[in-house]
Amino acid sequence: MRSAHRREVGLAVGLSCIAGYLDAVGFLELRGRFVSFMSGNTTELATQLGMGRFSGAGTVAALLGMFVVGAVIGAVAARIGDGRTTVLAVTTVLLAMTAFASLFVTPSTVITIGLPAAMGAMNSTFLSRGEVSIGLTYMTGTLVKAGQQLVEAFAGGPRFLWLRNLTLWLALAAGGLIGALSHRATGPTTATWIAVAVMVVITATTGVVRRRRGRPAIGHPGPSLRETPVMIGGSAGPEPVS
Repeated sequence: MRSAHRREVGLAVGLSCIAGYLDAVGFLELRGRFVSFMSGNTTELATQLGMGRFSGAGTVAALLGMFVVGAVIGAVAARIGDGRTTVLAVTTVLLAMTAFASLFVTPSTVITIGLPAAMGAMNSTFLSRGEVSIGLTYMTGTLVKAGQQLVEAFAGGPRFLWLRNLTLWLALAAGGLIGALSHRATGPTTATWIAVAVMVVITATTGVVRRRRGRPAIGHPGPSLRETPVMIGGSAGPEPVS
């Protein structure tokens, strides 16, 4: 967090809001299952297996598997051109494919496949030396960091650093609220298209800003995995246990 630029903080907040929005849409459409919170899905998978509910376990396993597939896709995209913009573009395409497919296939089926893949890819937006430096779709580590930084503030450290981490959590929560309202008002397909439109704006804006700052355009080798670490939320590495 100490090394984060304002633009990067703003981007992280915006993407966390989108993540919360889509997780709420998926949660409502899949009746209590998550498209981005894999700790919760892991607990449910174990519970479903323990109760002998193998059909439900299969659905949760599909969510987990597609999230990992998305993470792989995002990590590959981060090595192409301007890594950050490429990851955002890939995430947007995955969301658009999900929204389009839901016009012809049962939305719950498409969401089970498409949304966790998009969320897995999104988490590669902030990569430092091949590891995630900002977790966008899970907030356990972010809240822990906010609590630790609050103690640092009282001990003479940075006074307001903890507020940035708290803002990430608030963005996820606000996105979830908006996603629930959107799902109720428009249904899952239109709600997903709304997220696509917002992601197009975020991706285009990020691309323009980074080009002006001297980052390479998509299609040209860039230093996406060699950038200075940007520590905002949870610590780099595996998802925190919730």
